[in-house]
Amino acid sequence: MPRPRQEIGTYGKISTVELSGGGRWRARTRYRFADGKSRLVERTRPTAAKAEAALKRALLDVEAARGDMLKPTTTLKALGALFLDHKRDMGRSDGTLETYGYAVGAHIVPRLGDLTIAEATPSRLSTFLNATSRDSGPGAAKNCRSALSGMMALAVSNGAADRNPVHDVERLSRPRGKKGSSAIAPEDLPALMRAIRATPSLVEQDTVELFEFMLASAWRVGEACALDVSSVDFEASTATVEATNVRVKGRGIVRQGVPKTDSSARTTPLPRATTDLLARRHERLKAETNLLFPTVLMRLRDPSNTQRELREVREGLGYPKLSTHTFRKTAATMLDRAGMSATEIAAYLGHANPSLTQDVYMNTLAGDTRAGSVMAEALSGVIQSG
Repeated sequence: MPRPRQEIGTYGKISTVELSGGGRWRARTRYRFADGKSRLVERTRPTAAKAEAALKRALLDVEAARGDMLKPTTTLKALGALFLDHKRDMGRSDGTLETYGYAVGAHIVPRLGDLTIAEATPSRLSTFLNATSRDSGPGAAKNCRSALSGMMALAVSNGAADRNPVHDVERLSRPRGKKGSSAIAPEDLPALMRAIRATPSLVEQDTVELFEFMLASAWRVGEACALDVSSVDFEASTATVEATNVRVKGRGIVRQGVPKTDSSARTTPLPRATTDLLARRHERLKAETNLLFPTVLMRLRDPSNTQRELREVREGLGYPKLSTHTFRKTAATMLDRAGMSATEIAAYLGHANPSLTQDVYMNTLAGDTRAGSVMAEALSGVIQSG
């Protein structure tokens, strides 16, 4: 049976031999170049170990012409910059560019920037991602994995790597015993909302009605902060997600006219009490802005500041784990209790994958399409009227 051909860009067994006269060792192997031809590559050093190490280093850049913009010897720092430029040229949203930019600049470059593409092995990347998860949290590690996968895909498409090593890295699992925000039991909602309305700092920051809207709509905090009156159909009692607020380095808070994902662009049926709340806000604010939830200075509201404002008071509210995400989970729980399906609830929440909705937001699901009426009934008396 014929011996299998060596793959392009790989080398065979390294042999070492002491040269005549003593004092020098030669390490040699056969490398298969992009033209399909195998050629001997060798290095000599005072010892066998040093000769082999020198040969392995040489093999990283032995084919200088390999690749287009990129080569196996291109550093991950340079690859990261090209990757971000590539995403920018593709017209990715400000929020996406900010997320990738932070992952590359704050995590990947400081820890991996001096590695070359050829040195970015699954083992090294796995060690990095596990350390990032431990030091900065699973969310940061997830963003770094996504950025690294895109970077190495760019390297593969330019011929600087034969395979994306991120594909061979085991996916990170959520730490045991560490859960995200929990839903509020529907029967506890009236008391919670009364406590929120009675919190001076939230009243001063004009955040109370924002939380009421988020509870009724199950919108993400960035989506709610970006809501414009043009996105509300008062007659039909619906609101459409058409933008999200994000922080962009060097620009501050930006109303990004593209939702988080394609599935995030959705029209949400609202309880009539919630639509009336939006109408009252528009009447009060229309002389200065078309935004429905601006800051008290009539500027774009920062989702991160809004989350912080809630964190600062949640102990006093009696819910030490309360977050803006709690309102989404609570809405999902109410729809679940009404017997709606995972697909229907996913559409209401703006999830692309119903399995995410089922795994993270509720337990057993089954039902029909009636989200608007379900939410109106569940929140009867919870959202303030007039």
